[in-house]
Amino acid sequence: MITAAIKKITYRSQIFPKEAFRVITENEEAAKPYLREALEKAIQEQTDLDGDYQLHFYALFLLGQFQDKAAFQKITELVSLPPDVVDYLIGDTITSGLSDILYNTYDGNLTQLKQMVADTKIDEFVRADALEVMGQLYLDGEISETDWKSFLAQTIHDAKGYDHVCNKIADLICRCHFVDMLPEIRYMFDHDLMDEGYLGDYDSCVDLMFKYDEEEISFCKKSMNAAEYLKSWAMFTDGDTKTPDMSKKDLEKMLRAMERTLNPPIRKQKIGRNDPCPCGSGKKYKFCCMNKPKAPVDDIESPEERRRWLERYPAAGRERIPGRVYLEDYYDRDSIEADKLLYLGLMHRPGLIWKRDEQKENQRTREYLYLAFQEASEIAEREKLTSLEKFDKKHGIHYRCAEWLGRLLELLKDAGDQVRYDEVRNWIQTMREED
Repeated sequence: MITAAIKKITYRSQIFPKEAFRVITENEEAAKPYLREALEKAIQEQTDLDGDYQLHFYALFLLGQFQDKAAFQKITELVSLPPDVVDYLIGDTITSGLSDILYNTYDGNLTQLKQMVADTKIDEFVRADALEVMGQLYLDGEISETDWKSFLAQTIHDAKGYDHVCNKIADLICRCHFVDMLPEIRYMFDHDLMDEGYLGDYDSCVDLMFKYDEEEISFCKKSMNAAEYLKSWAMFTDGDTKTPDMSKKDLEKMLRAMERTLNPPIRKQKIGRNDPCPCGSGKKYKFCCMNKPKAPVDDIESPEERRRWLERYPAAGRERIPGRVYLEDYYDRDSIEADKLLYLGLMHRPGLIWKRDEQKENQRTREYLYLAFQEASEIAEREKLTSLEKFDKKHGIHYRCAEWLGRLLELLKDAGDQVRYDEVRNWIQTMREED
């Protein structure tokens, strides 16, 4: 029975071998020698292996499901082959399941994982998978926080140029909420070690640093079901999979739905005289903001619009959850309020590209940045900060002064606003390090 099931998954087929997987799963110990032997065959033959031979591919997922520690060394040997060989042998596995396979077969050899991460001759996605396994081992308490941070920092500073491993490091730093390692992420951006298309720019990394999902954080699945992993892969088909042509009407309907998803309509909030004031003071609206002069920021966007675009901004820790980090733990209220203005002006706002109004967007950005400039100059004067570097060190959160002030000058120049342009430029010139 087991030999027949193994034979069924030895070569490529268009139909997922569901029954063979069931038999192999029910006869785990009898199947393991065949699966390990398939890995050895792939390692030995490499690109000479028959292109239709698939047993080694299935073996990776099944041995991961069986949590076969005895297979870990062979698995790491296989995925550490030259990148073109690995691509030939297992294809998309390196981006769709390998970290789970490595984690579930991990035999305690942490040095092996570290060597894989450091070896630039190995496929960069394989190295990132090994790094992700180490991240899960940190969460499991098998690697100390000090050792984990030290390894991440060392890997960053050993990088010689762009490396996908650095993308993964930034992701792990943020999801582990290592706020003290934000300078390492900044270093990677400054030295072009990572791709801003992976997590977004530095501001997106700051958001991710303070973001918590409802589910418990996990980098690798702690158990696997090989059949569930593989049955929906595009390599399997049970008939004609041709996608019907989309009509013009259906296309327009889809685009309208996309626009509503990206930018749902905002309903202006009606506030009664006796309702609680939306500013959060706890007072009735009539005794608080109802008769106050309109704030300059309200000339740019309504409070409802601002709330929408600040939804991704790190949440205030009014009801604190033990073990979590909050922006207020690291920055004062003035810093955060100035940063919110910068965020509203500079953070990417999704939308359909052909519906964007560049002139309107530039105007909005310009006005938000100018308000942030006024806040920053007041803070610097009050605290006697004499350089942009000192301001960044104490108050910079999502953006550095050089980034947003340069953008502001550009927008003011384009708008022909010479008065404000000179004001901003003169302030920049005064912000020099003291001798």
